[in-house]
Amino acid sequence: MGGEIMNCDTHNTESQGCNFIRETVTKIDKIQKEVICDSAGRCIACEASLFTSANNTIPVRFTCCCGTPFEALIGVTGATTSFFRIESIRCNRYVTLRLLEPTGGDPALTGTDYTVILDLDCVGTIQCFEPISVEVCTTSTTE
Repeated sequence: MGGEIMNCDTHNTESQGCNFIRETVTKIDKIQKEVICDSAGRCIACEASLFTSANNTIPVRFTCCCGTPFEALIGVTGATTSFFRIESIRCNRYVTLRLLEPTGGDPALTGTDYTVILDLDCVGTIQCFEPISVEVCTTSTTE
C-alpha cells in the first residue's frame, strides 16, 4: 500500500469497469467527426466551445502505463513526435492516430501522412491541447 510500483504488466483491478482514457478518446473522436464542412468550405461543429469555424482537431499526447511518453517515427528520417490526431477507434481498444509534427512556427503543429495504432490498454495518461486546424485525410483509416 502506497509503495506499489506500476509497470506495463500491472493492472489496477479497482477500475476494471471504467476506462476514463478510453472514454475521453472516444469522445474526442466523435466530436472531430461531427465537424462538417458546408458548401462555402467553412466548418460547423456541434461543440462550439471546442471548435471554431477553422478548428477540427484536438491534439493529444499519451503516456504509457509504465510512465514513458508515447512517441512515433515520422517516416524513416529518425524524427519523432508525441503529438497526435485521433483518426478512428477499433474494438473499443485500438486507436489509429495521425502523427502531428511540431513546426516551431505558426501553426505549431501540422498534420503528416503517417499514422500509428495504439493499444489503449497500455495508456496511463492522456493530455489534450487547444483545438487546431489540420487538413483531414480523405482516405479512410477505418477499413
